[in-house]
Amino acid sequence: MTTSRNELIINLGPDSEETVSPPPPPPVQGLAEIIVTPVVSSPSETVDMEKERLRYIEEGKRQTLKRYEIQESKRAPRIQIDQSVVMVSWISAVAIAFITSAIVSFNGITAVAVFVGLSQSWMAYLFFFFIEIMYLLFLVAYLILSSRTDPNGKPERTRGAITGMVFFAGIAVLANAFHTFDYWEWTFTEPRAWAGMVLSIAAPIAIISISKMGSRVVFSQAVKV
Repeated sequence: MTTSRNELIINLGPDSEETVSPPPPPPVQGLAEIIVTPVVSSPSETVDMEKERLRYIEEGKRQTLKRYEIQESKRAPRIQIDQSVVMVSWISAVAIAFITSAIVSFNGITAVAVFVGLSQSWMAYLFFFFIEIMYLLFLVAYLILSSRTDPNGKPERTRGAITGMVFFAGIAVLANAFHTFDYWEWTFTEPRAWAGMVLSIAAPIAIISISKMGSRVVFSQAVKV
């Protein structure tokens, strides 16, 4: 039996013939290598991309800083509050407040001193100066101790100074309150009596508060070398 050269005859028996096509020819040499070979960047291209990324980041930072400087240049000028003029003003205000408190307490302390009975009326002024001077001394002691440190570098104890300051300020407060209620004949239903008591005790309490705050605002702490 005559067949073409591209066909292959397999004889499976006397009565059967089957034609099987031959396998396809192999691919052209080198074509597979071109298809499967990955594309790899050279080291120089990788370095250039990294430099470009860093340059982009630096440029973004520079633009951000430039915009910030432009915004800051438009701000209103700012002043430093912690200046000598502020410190002097604070100390002057505290001194004025203390003198005012003494004047307000003068009437109450002297009136109570006369009320309890004195051999001489002028002795009432001694009670006033005694209470106010002791209050002032404990106040100064508190300010000094609060700015000092012990040999171990710890702040000095100010409990005694605070106790004395509060004690003598409390005497002034009670004297003012007593004098106010005595003036209104102990009529506790009288609103003016309560209003006068609040006003009379406000000055000593204000001095205690402002003195404690002034010890932190005005006076610096000692530093252990």
